[in-house]
Amino acid sequence: MTVAVTVVGGSYGEECSFPRSIVYRGSGTRASSVLAGLGNQVTLDTVTGPLLRDEFADICRLKGITSQAAKASSDVWFRYRHPLSKPDIYPSDPPVIPERAVVSADCALVFGMIEGRPKVIAKRAIYDPQDGFRAKAFAENGSLAEELVVLASLSEGRALTGMHTAEEVANGLLANSSCVAAVIKCGPLGALVATGNTRKWIDAFPTTRMWKIGSGDVFSAAFAHKWFEGSSTALNAAWFASRMVAEYVSTRLEIFKAETMKTICADALDSEAKSTHQPKLPPKGTIYLAGPFFTTAQQWLVDEARFSLGELGVKVFSPIHEIGEGLPNEVGPADIFALEHCHLVFALVDGIDAGTLFEIGYARARNIPVVCLAESVDAKSLTMLLGSGCEVFNDFAMSIYAACWQLAHYV
Repeated sequence: MTVAVTVVGGSYGEECSFPRSIVYRGSGTRASSVLAGLGNQVTLDTVTGPLLRDEFADICRLKGITSQAAKASSDVWFRYRHPLSKPDIYPSDPPVIPERAVVSADCALVFGMIEGRPKVIAKRAIYDPQDGFRAKAFAENGSLAEELVVLASLSEGRALTGMHTAEEVANGLLANSSCVAAVIKCGPLGALVATGNTRKWIDAFPTTRMWKIGSGDVFSAAFAHKWFEGSSTALNAAWFASRMVAEYVSTRLEIFKAETMKTICADALDSEAKSTHQPKLPPKGTIYLAGPFFTTAQQWLVDEARFSLGELGVKVFSPIHEIGEGLPNEVGPADIFALEHCHLVFALVDGIDAGTLFEIGYARARNIPVVCLAESVDAKSLTMLLGSGCEVFNDFAMSIYAACWQLAHYV
């Protein structure tokens, strides 16, 4: 079924250092690409800077998207160190366009925008606020919708409502008379789908690859595709969106072949039918973070891994943070005690540090699962790790998610 959808959102350059990637997307262009690929008639209301304006115009033309782009004085870039990192935004004072024409539409997918989003008047609107703890309400700039669905991360929902738990956030959003559904996304724990009289959880689909950048945009576009066609409930749409995200983070594709789409739809329906719709609580176990911390780069990676695991709701024991440096006869027993009481080891293998290899071997001898990040290690050096049942990844984001999924399964 073809639906006319107006997308309001940004068009930005996106650069990632590891793995190296440069693409021209942003929430607006990416969501429009997904919706057009699903057969919808898409109009994109966006902002483009002088250097990338032609690039974005070409993308829209190739994908059959009607583009209405306001002109900014400079391009905006999001620069990520890795797919789970918080991006640096350039320029540091991005252009703001206060005067924008009102957008009127029957069906509108609206994202928060750095340049300031235009006022939207819609019959049915889906709002993805973006911007984490700085998220702003849909109506903050006078936007109105007869029926509104809010898709927000837990941090965005907390910013919008002042509430804490997913359930409390959903209740706060639904207090708005026009809000008919709220979806609170909680990473690998899935998402809460709330309507006036129901509260049900959907699952995240585990994958073997993880390209996190843009996954929220894909979720919003896939949800919009199902919800705007009129035959799907918010719960149906959320299951479909979750399964679409799994395909995207595994392949980085925005358009899928007919056979793949059949599989995606079937998996979503099957998972919805089998689900208990109960919340997936953060694993109660502890991850032991093993890795060298003797140089600036090593300490940075330990800090980054600790932060990323903590952001996903996992309890982390990091020897350098919890015990610190000291004499071998003091540090050694304390580390071993922590190893014996952890439920999974996440090991940073680059550098082939003796202490880290000891911790891995000790854990496997006690049948404790081990997930390793090895970005620049010779394959021969991984023989014993792979042979003893360790999971080894060369991608930071995938290794972090794999550790969380394995911990949830193991505990």
